[in-house]
Amino acid sequence: MNENNGFPASHFVASKGLQLHHLDWGGAGRHPIVLLHGIRLHAHCFGDFARRNRERYHVIALDARGHGDSAWADKEDYHLHDYYEDLATIMEQRDLEPVTLIGHSLGARISMLYTHLHPERVKRLVLVDMGAGLPEMVGKRDFSRVTETPPPQDFTSHAEATEYLGNILKLAPRDMIEESVVYGMRQLENSRYTWKYDPALSGPPQPQPNKREWDMWEVVRKIQCPTLLLRGEHSMVVSPEIAERMGQEMPDCRVETVPNAGHALFTDQPVEFNERVSRFMQATGG
Repeated sequence: MNENNGFPASHFVASKGLQLHHLDWGGAGRHPIVLLHGIRLHAHCFGDFARRNRERYHVIALDARGHGDSAWADKEDYHLHDYYEDLATIMEQRDLEPVTLIGHSLGARISMLYTHLHPERVKRLVLVDMGAGLPEMVGKRDFSRVTETPPPQDFTSHAEATEYLGNILKLAPRDMIEESVVYGMRQLENSRYTWKYDPALSGPPQPQPNKREWDMWEVVRKIQCPTLLLRGEHSMVVSPEIAERMGQEMPDCRVETVPNAGHALFTDQPVEFNERVSRFMQATGG
């Protein structure tokens, strides 16, 4: 795709033997915003936000390993540290710093860890409905499926998949659901369509031997850059208690609740999401 015609350009970067895809919405030389999606989603989920901001910032959206148009990994290599190393590789190869990181769900956890380990490379941080911990009632449940992409199954057409996903994301604008389906599905040999993400990503993430498990509360306590935590009013992932704790334990974290939104708040309320991020960007130096 050609960014000069209103579409993002596709780029690939090699990380640990995998080809990782990202979208570049143009604007090189402006302050870079790097967007990281949640589990089983993809870079095009941020299309609405990218189009609203591409004239002001250099907007880049990543497909995490096993998602979108990035390569699939071995099932034991979908660990937080693997995702972090991928982000670090892309940041280095694209020479992106200092950046604004905006991460949703899994993408927020990746962003927290990267900011902790590379504070000099991050100007500000936006966490979209994800804190350093989960509510006790969520436990090891696959919480992302409460409001996000459904389990792998196939459909006769994009229209059928759009109808199915629309019944889950009831608050999201129809055009955003259609965009997510078009870019988030692949065609099978039998001509039916299924989701692009690796089926190994079904279910909650599991600890992996020989890979470091991070105490995310300890991570966020050391993040000094301005941080905005946006939680959905109906979120099952960021409880009021966790939101309050984030505001207290992070050195510079402001917490805001987006009304009439759940975990996928950037699709539930895209205009409100953009306005809140824009205000935060302006308040912290543009």
